[in-house]
Amino acid sequence: MGFSALASEATDGEISAYVDSDDPMEDVQRGLERAKLSGKLLLVVMGAQWCHDSRGLVEKFADPRVAAVLAANYETVFVDVGYFKDLRALSQRFAQAHYFATPTVMIINADSERLINSADMHIWGSADSVDLEKYVEYFELYAANPTPQFVPLPDAQASVISAFEQQNGQRLQGAYEHLVPGMQAEDRSGTAGKEFLKEWREVWRYRSTLQQDIFSLRQKAREKPHEDLAIPRYPAFSWEDGP
Repeated sequence: MGFSALASEATDGEISAYVDSDDPMEDVQRGLERAKLSGKLLLVVMGAQWCHDSRGLVEKFADPRVAAVLAANYETVFVDVGYFKDLRALSQRFAQAHYFATPTVMIINADSERLINSADMHIWGSADSVDLEKYVEYFELYAANPTPQFVPLPDAQASVISAFEQQNGQRLQGAYEHLVPGMQAEDRSGTAGKEFLKEWREVWRYRSTLQQDIFSLRQKAREKPHEDLAIPRYPAFSWEDGP
């Protein structure tokens, strides 16, 4: 299914690629099957219409140069995360503890069903600031190398990292849910309160650090499989502090 077929009218009159679905996992599975049949890569974009960078990515995907690269090489599926819906099952389907940004952009080799852009997928959290030429270069690069070398994690370290990811994936989802009332209030009033913005920044810092820490843990485990891993610890959120 092409880009235009995925779009619908947003409530504010903008064209939105982020459409609420009863079964996002099934949407992605169908995209994966299409990619297997077409010999293309699967491109999963997890974002939301309220997010400036998610909207910016859609606008740049519509640029003729970017659209041509995507149409030739990718089966694209947009997943609407809404107000931070719990979609961990979907991200974990491709070895990601959670979605760490909106948008989260995952490139998956359809045959191996492996995520292949984990090393630099973090750049898309600021998608609206990414230069158009970088879009073209990035998606051409992965299309040209759809089967990069895969080095599995050593078993002992894999279990430690998995436990860390699961624990912090749950914590991140709890933080997302804490933000939802403030997001809804902002939508109603058109303004964001100082306390909400403070808490939003806390979650932003945490999820950005967590994504990098997970990547670093995996990298160290592969490079030094016989060394113990130093597992990061994070401070409590301000709303978790006792009186």
